[in-house]
Amino acid sequence: MESQDSKSKIIKETFPSEIVSIIGDLLAGIILSLFIIHFDSFLVLILMIPALLSLRGNLSGPFIARTSRDLVIGTLSRRSWLENALATYTLSIITAFFIGIFSMILNLAFFKLTILPMGYFILIPIISIILALSISIPCSTGLNYLAFKKGLTPNNVVNPVMTAVDDFSTVFCFLLTIIILGVP
Repeated sequence: MESQDSKSKIIKETFPSEIVSIIGDLLAGIILSLFIIHFDSFLVLILMIPALLSLRGNLSGPFIARTSRDLVIGTLSRRSWLENALATYTLSIITAFFIGIFSMILNLAFFKLTILPMGYFILIPIISIILALSISIPCSTGLNYLAFKKGLTPNNVVNPVMTAVDDFSTVFCFLLTIIILGVP
């Protein structure tokens, strides 16, 4: 059973991180709303966003937890970090491919919009998630390290903060990708 000191430490460490997470997520949503609505392919693009945000959280979270665990137990090495990062990228690319396929199927089944080339359904999620992970992985590693060195429990602090950073970077990378590809 946890002591009262341990419970209060968890609350003190986690609460500020959760506030950062909430504010970051709200800002990401506002930015996404302001920019994406102007695209002619809005209905198709909006299909991908929830899946991309969920994918990012489902894969970035375990990366953060494994890095944190390795720091705490003293087994973090360049090799273990690289294996963790490569596994995260690999799973992300495979899952992003399926997000594209499912988005394409939903578009054909419900909207039948031809404004977006079919290949873009695959390219947009893959490019977006690769760019977002290229921001997330170094940031989460650095935050894990800083939290650990400051005597904080990385699992209490890093996950909520990285939720905001990752959601914001995923939205930014999604917008960047559709602009680079010239999506109408």
